[in-house]
Amino acid sequence: MLIDPSDLLAFQDPEEVCSKSPFRVLVVEDDLVHFTYCEHVLRNIYGDKLILQRVTDCLGAIEALNANEYEICLLDYLVKDGSAKDVLGRVDFTQVITPVIVVSAFDDREFVLEALRHGADDYVIKGRFSEGDLHQAIQYAIYRKYKELKLRRRALYDPLTGLANRSLLYDRLDEAHRYASRHKEKFAVLVVDLDKLKLVNDSMGHEAGDRLIQISANALVSSLRASDTIARVGGDEFVAILKNVRDKQGLARLCANLLKAVETRTSAEGGFTAQISCSIGVAVYPDDTVSLAEMLRLADTAMYAVKANGGGSFKFV
Repeated sequence: MLIDPSDLLAFQDPEEVCSKSPFRVLVVEDDLVHFTYCEHVLRNIYGDKLILQRVTDCLGAIEALNANEYEICLLDYLVKDGSAKDVLGRVDFTQVITPVIVVSAFDDREFVLEALRHGADDYVIKGRFSEGDLHQAIQYAIYRKYKELKLRRRALYDPLTGLANRSLLYDRLDEAHRYASRHKEKFAVLVVDLDKLKLVNDSMGHEAGDRLIQISANALVSSLRASDTIARVGGDEFVAILKNVRDKQGLARLCANLLKAVETRTSAEGGFTAQISCSIGVAVYPDDTVSLAEMLRLADTAMYAVKANGGGSFKFV
């Protein structure tokens, strides 16, 4: 069960994770004696709420970690068909939120650093950890993963709206471009700008303006598919990426729905006396251009043409 990449904070507060019931642990260990020792220590810590899954090989470990179903993973540094480095190098840590503790007989600083460099969150020495040692390592690994995900979210998402920021938008544009090019499909870029934010800021204050931006962002999200991307790239400007576009008629209907959603939601939820509208410019790959920079420029120009005519509408390139 992969998390939605737009919600990196699906990983809960560390205290909530540590107290979860059931508490699911993945142990990657091909040595039955050491697995039995791990099981004994873990059951003394977590009691009846422990659910333990054992995997003995690299491929099984990669598949289990990518499934994202565990609160913690104990990964033996050496398994019969590889090493922790082989496993960690093939796990998609842009999606996987399970913290990993590497377990090894090697008590060596270089081994520790190598494990951490490849994505592990902590390290314990095989056969020499007590219940207290392992419990502390698990709590630390969970806390470290939580802090890492908070930083990742801060780097990729707009704090006011929770939408993707400019950095994540460019990654998603590259992804959409590669996919459309490979599969001979179309995708569209929409540049959306609120028409009356300055009026709201001047008459009601910037707090009301921020609220308008948040409501408008929610309206846009609710009108798009889960596979689409919507980003806030400026004060009152948004960019949407729409994959698998079939025709301009469908795009026109979508733009009309976006306009209506913004107007309806801002009136119903924000109580704004002025009718809030937005202006939308649309560019389509590959019909209008095959250049991402040119797509953004063309859509932006189309949006400003709508704005110059009073806003509240959309325009294709």
